[in-house]
Amino acid sequence: MKKTFPVIASIIALAGSAHAAIVFDYQANPQTASDLYQPDVTGALLISQTFTGVSSQKTGSNYVNSFLSPNANVGNGTPWSVTLSFTVTETVTVDSIALNLFTFNASNAIQNNDRRGAYTFDLKQNGDVLASCSNSNLTYAGTQDVTSDGSQQASVDTLGQRGGSSGVREEGTLDKAVVLSTGNTYTIEISLNRGSETQGYFVGLGALELNTVPEPATASLGLLGVAALMMRRRRL
Repeated sequence: MKKTFPVIASIIALAGSAHAAIVFDYQANPQTASDLYQPDVTGALLISQTFTGVSSQKTGSNYVNSFLSPNANVGNGTPWSVTLSFTVTETVTVDSIALNLFTFNASNAIQNNDRRGAYTFDLKQNGDVLASCSNSNLTYAGTQDVTSDGSQQASVDTLGQRGGSSGVREEGTLDKAVVLSTGNTYTIEISLNRGSETQGYFVGLGALELNTVPEPATASLGLLGVAALMMRRRRL
C-alpha cells in the first residue's frame, strides 16, 4: 500500500507541471532594439518586435532601466503600444495573460501616488484577432514613499505594494482559449493608455506572459492520479 502514494504524487506533479507560461521578459542591456524582449523560458522563438509611440526611453535610474520605459506621458494622453511576433516550439493552448506594469514620474523615479489607466491586448495571426482581453479600470498603486530616490530596481514580487515597486501585475483572461501550433507565426499587440486618469504619469512594461493550459492527455494523467488516490483511501 505504501508504495502507491509516491506513484500518485509523481503523476499529479507531472500533470501540474504542464500549466506554465511563455514569458517575454525585458532585457535590461539589449545589444540592439530587437533584443529588448526575449523569452526567458523555452517554448517560444521571437521573430520581431515593434513599438509605437516609443520615440525614446526614460533612463538614468536603476528603476526605469529595469523595464521598457517609454518617454510617453500616458496620464497626459500619450498612449503607446508594443507588438511582438513569435512562433512556438511545441503546440500549446493559452487562455490568459499577465502584464508586469510599472509606473514612474518625470524624474525617472518610482511613482509615489496611485494612478489609473487602461490597456487592450490582442492575440493575432495573419492580421486576424484570435483572442482579446482588456481592462479600462486599472489602478497603478504608488509606493507612497516620498523619500524614494529611484535607486530601487523594479521587482515583480513587490508590484503594487506600498514601499515597493509602484505599478500593477495585471492578470487577464482571454475571451477564448487559443491553440498555438508549431510552424505558425503569432502576434501580440498591447496598447496602454490613461483611461479615465487626469494626472500625468509614465508607465513601462517589464514582462508579458501567455499562460498555457494542460493538454488533454496530461489532464487525463491528473485524473488518473486522483482516481488512484481515492482507491488507496478506500483500501485503508
